[in-house]
This record gives sequence, C-alpha cells and structure tokens, in this order.
Amino acid sequence: MGSPGFLSNPLFNMGFLLVSMQLAKKIDWEDPNVLNMARIGYYSAQVLVVGLAYGLMTLIKKKNDTTVLTYNAPTKPMSGATAPETITTTVKDYDIDQLKQFIQSTMTSVLIISVMHFQFKFTQPLLMQSILPIKNLITHKEALIHLWGDAPEGPLARPFVADNPLSGLTSMFGGGAATEATATPAATVDNHAHKD
Repeated sequence: MGSPGFLSNPLFNMGFLLVSMQLAKKIDWEDPNVLNMARIGYYSAQVLVVGLAYGLMTLIKKKNDTTVLTYNAPTKPMSGATAPETITTTVKDYDIDQLKQFIQSTMTSVLIISVMHFQFKFTQPLLMQSILPIKNLITHKEALIHLWGDAPEGPLARPFVADNPLSGLTSMFGGGAATEATATPAATVDNHAHKD
C-alpha cells in the first residue's frame, strides 16, 4: 500500500502550520463555549492518539517479529559514559519501545500545554495541538511500517536515526543526505532468529 508522501513533505508541514495559525486567529477565544469546546477537543485528541498508539502496539505484538537486532545506542549527554552502549533486542521489543517513547512524549506535551493554558492563559495552542499529535502518530516510523506497509529500509531501517527538525528544510536545498549518513548507528539484524 505505502504511505501518502505528502504527509511527510516539508511544504505540507509548513502549510499546515500557517493554516492552523490563521484559523486560530479567527476563533473567538473569549467565548466560554468556544473555549470549553477547544478544551474538550484537545484532551479528546490526546486520548485518541494514546489509544491508537496502544492499538499499534497490539498489532506489533501480534506480528511477534523476534528477529534479533543489535545496535550501538548513542551516549546520552551528562551520563559520563565514554563508549556507546551495545543493545541486543528483538524487532518487536524495539518497536514497542519506540511507541512507549512516543506516548511518553505525548503525555509530557499534554502536561506542558495544560500548564500553559490553565496557568498562563494561552489558548491558541489548543487548536494546533489537537491536530498535530494525530499527524505525528500517522507519520511515525512505526506507523509507516506497520499501518501503511512501508518497507523497513533506508530512513525506516532499524535502529531509527533521530529526526532533525530542520532536516526537511535542508533536504529541500540539497543538504540532507550527508547529515543522515553520519548519524546512522551501527546495527546488525540476525534474520536466522526470525520467528517461523
């Protein structure tokens, strides 16, 4: 099947951002009914995204890909470690871990947006953050592989290279290929351990 290419297109992302900002300016945020609807929409979207992520985890568990994956995890700043840690796992466990990180990131975002809204009275982020997490999930590398049916090759090869937020813009000007190549960690996949 394959994923629709426009979802990860940097021009689509910029267009989405600009349209959302213009739409947010036209909403009457002083109207209590509008504000309550925005709050309901925002928190409902977060519940939906987390629920879909757990659904994707269930799909991954059902596939039960026990292919062995060994890779060097990048050293974390401030950890004091000098050499990268070698991690041996399975494709299934790696994929589930990636989705757990996505859920954790979503929950952290909910906490930050909630503080910004209720403590500092920011209202406009509620609109964009009701849509953005859904887009982020359906374009997540795990969703591209398990939902859209994209092959786990190139940018989708495990272990995933951390996305640079500016990589979309640099690739438009021909500067994206070199940075991706230098960031790719060493990995080996033992296909003999794959579940029959």
